[in-house]
Amino acid sequence: MISITLALCIFSAQAETTSSKYNAKLDFHYVHQFESSIDNGGDVELSSYGSELRIDTKMTNSDDLQVRFQYQRDEWDFSGTTGLGLVDPWDTIDTIDLAFTWTHSYSKSSKLFLGGISRSSYEEDASSSTVYGGSIGFVHSFSSDFTLGLGVGVIEQILEDARLFPVFVLEWKLSENLRMTSDLSTRFGTRTGVELVWTPNTAWSLGAGVSYSYNRFRLDYDGLAPNGAGETTSWPLSFRATYHASPSFDITLLGGIVFSGQLEVTNQTRNVIERQDYESAGAIGVLAQMRF
Repeated sequence: MISITLALCIFSAQAETTSSKYNAKLDFHYVHQFESSIDNGGDVELSSYGSELRIDTKMTNSDDLQVRFQYQRDEWDFSGTTGLGLVDPWDTIDTIDLAFTWTHSYSKSSKLFLGGISRSSYEEDASSSTVYGGSIGFVHSFSSDFTLGLGVGVIEQILEDARLFPVFVLEWKLSENLRMTSDLSTRFGTRTGVELVWTPNTAWSLGAGVSYSYNRFRLDYDGLAPNGAGETTSWPLSFRATYHASPSFDITLLGGIVFSGQLEVTNQTRNVIERQDYESAGAIGVLAQMRF
């Protein structure tokens, strides 16, 4: 696989030799998922916070580049006297992503995109394990109101085979004030999904969306699976209200329910030793975005 770092250097060098135009977004988030019961015993609770920097560059009339850097900390709290709640399989997980997406417009209505990512996700005292991946796809605007894109991605996994995943792009203007989009306002971590957005006026926008959340990370040298891997998946349903305080600053309050949560533990020999579901849980949070 071509080194992501090398690719970023090539793109940066090209950008410096053209009349590039930049815009950047800096996001911050804090989300708390309330306590819920694990199927085999005990309870689990989660607090997540972090930030993301996205820089978009107009490289040529036909080529655009987005570079994204993200840091997130997930603080898991297991409790109880039985099951995973007693075992306490992991505590604090740090995740660092560096990614890029290059888009080439080969007509007024059609684009190709190519992306790459490096990700390091690990328990606080574990060795950091970096995995690499990429994606490719196609986006077409069928009209000024409807754009659809499809693609495929692949990423390495800790103590598991590489994972294939679909890439989905949607921008659908349903009316002057209503649209559906895959560019989630409540996107953080690895969440992907769709959101219905209503903009009643210039100061406020309201959204309801469903997303898929996935993370796989290296465990530390103690506990249930020393130097093994943990995995978490869920389907969050979110409702949010965003106040556009100025052209360069937004603040968002969100609430929702996390469905189909699952926790998995893999040992060093690649054997899954625990896979447990937990009950649906409520969640609240706050997000802020600065543009410059």
